[in-house]
Amino acid sequence: MANEPSATWDSRLAAWQQFVEEVETTLEAGKRIPVGPSPGELAPPDLPPPAEGALRIVVCSPHPDDEALIGALPLRLRREVGARVTDCAITFGSNLNQRARRLKELQSACRVLGFDLVIPQPPMGFDDINLKTRAGRPDEWAQKVETLSQTFEQLQPDVIFAPHAEDWNTTHIGAHYLAVDALGAFLERAGRRPLPFIETEFWHENSQANLMVGVSAEIEAILVMATAEHGGEVSRNPYHARHPARMIENVRLGAETVGGQGGPAPEFAFAELYRVTFLKGKQQIPPRPGGQTIGPTDKIDLDAILTALRPEGL
Repeated sequence: MANEPSATWDSRLAAWQQFVEEVETTLEAGKRIPVGPSPGELAPPDLPPPAEGALRIVVCSPHPDDEALIGALPLRLRREVGARVTDCAITFGSNLNQRARRLKELQSACRVLGFDLVIPQPPMGFDDINLKTRAGRPDEWAQKVETLSQTFEQLQPDVIFAPHAEDWNTTHIGAHYLAVDALGAFLERAGRRPLPFIETEFWHENSQANLMVGVSAEIEAILVMATAEHGGEVSRNPYHARHPARMIENVRLGAETVGGQGGPAPEFAFAELYRVTFLKGKQQIPPRPGGQTIGPTDKIDLDAILTALRPEGL
């Protein structure tokens, strides 16, 4: 009898330790898979090009790799409804000597995802995309806004993705405001109706996330594979191998922040979180209260998602 509590402890601890060690082993196995950029053109063999008149999605990526790290919904839209997804490369980082390498990696990652690629400020993106430039060098900022606005004019997006305003990294925050300013200028000039502006998160949680998009193991593997094409970056920090853990954590977080406080967690393993808002000219309109959860096997109906979250009268 005296040894029974100890035996129960030892048995239970051994089971959980085995579980944790298997996670650790899986992480180490992921680190050993070769990273890119791949020597050949690594592209999905069964993905047809977008049809004429396809939904047009633009992802404003602060850095090369963000297109993959937050790309769950754009990827599902590309593969499941045939959307044309264009990665709009805002910057290529601050290290001038690494930009050519990062461009090559980004091109490879976009091939994996089936995304188009556009660089508004060729050949290597904008510099100094941050709030200091926006506040302290307004003429320079206005020029950047006009350049990106002209890119939107060319792409004619139906939906824009960009980081939220508190995504910690200075360039992520700058990319938010650049996208809002440029899209607002484009909408006012073109007389366009309000557009969905979907905020992404990576470095800092969005406190007002309202959309959880589940992904299958296959879609998550494609996102990891695309992230791994940024070989120079993940060689210093293997965040590609940790990406599934982040997506698992999103399910825990989104169960309550999107699904409602005290609600049950979904059964699926991986998800990305977003905040759907709307841009009316230069004004960002908050959505209707509430949240939407899309499971990995649920049919993606973007119109239904937007209708559920669009505020009345917009």
